[in-house]
Amino acid sequence: MGFWVGKVVGKHQYEPATFTKWLMPKDVSGNDFNGLGREDVYRPPSHFHGPNWHPWKKVANLFGMRAVFGRPGTIVSIMKHKFRETFLHVKIAEQKAEGTAESFSRDMKRDVLKSEYVEMIGITRMKSDYMFAGQDGITSPWVVVVALSMDYDELAKNLEGNFSATIKQVIGGYERTQHGAMVVANWIRRRGYYAKAYGGASFIENEFHLAIPPAIDSGIGQLAKNGSMISDVVGGNFRLSTVVTDMPLVADEPRNIGVDEFCMSCKKCTEDCPPGAISDKKQMVRGVERWYVNYDKCLPFITEHEGCAICLSTCPWSRPGIAPSLSQKMLKKMARQKEQMAS
Repeated sequence: MGFWVGKVVGKHQYEPATFTKWLMPKDVSGNDFNGLGREDVYRPPSHFHGPNWHPWKKVANLFGMRAVFGRPGTIVSIMKHKFRETFLHVKIAEQKAEGTAESFSRDMKRDVLKSEYVEMIGITRMKSDYMFAGQDGITSPWVVVVALSMDYDELAKNLEGNFSATIKQVIGGYERTQHGAMVVANWIRRRGYYAKAYGGASFIENEFHLAIPPAIDSGIGQLAKNGSMISDVVGGNFRLSTVVTDMPLVADEPRNIGVDEFCMSCKKCTEDCPPGAISDKKQMVRGVERWYVNYDKCLPFITEHEGCAICLSTCPWSRPGIAPSLSQKMLKKMARQKEQMAS
């Protein structure tokens, strides 16, 4: 065990570094704090974005500092993200454009999907469940979700031990996806409606919100075993951003693309996770049975290895061009099983 970086001491066993251990709370499990095993439904606590204190926040802050500082590429991405968020929302047009929820939704998707920063877009109604615990909530009725792929070859350098290339791709992915959200927000604002874009580095207290739940509800994809999302369009190697707006829109529907069934049998990320943080079984978390990553095992490792993301790189869905055919294969398999059960 080192002072700054720990070491793997066995299969799925990791000993955190001395400095990380100093920051880790001695009497509070991050899993307990996050609601593992709890059957009551409540909103999740936040590390960075919300007003409430989190016992593991010191470790989370260390992760943020180590991921950004000393790496010019990630610093530039954070600066571009913040500048765009602060200064590049266009003025809302004084006259509202005429149209229906159907025409606005159709035209927005048609136009923004032409941007290199928007690969997928989904729409859903804003819910209080998308906010962190202690937040008052956003009054805008709609959330538009944007998804954009990362460069798999750069991301997958973590499989060779090059985590610096990976964190640069992840932080850069947040910045580029936020650019896509700005494309959407400004499209809406030019038509006289309020819209605000949020990216993965939008640490705005009482405003920032969860991205994965609205992404699932808007049909982008499904939650995967590794705690991230899988899409039948952009695979498992992408970032999300959101736009909140009061423009009348039509909600998309969540979709079953075969992820649950695939993750039930695949053990790739479970086996390849160095600290053994990924479970093969769903667990009860804040009243919902879902995939859950062991917080106490994951956070120290990703803090000391620049975000890690091995579970993204090793996922079969992340490989370029695989996701559409893999989804179709799973859906056909599910249909056959349904027919067999009915016969």
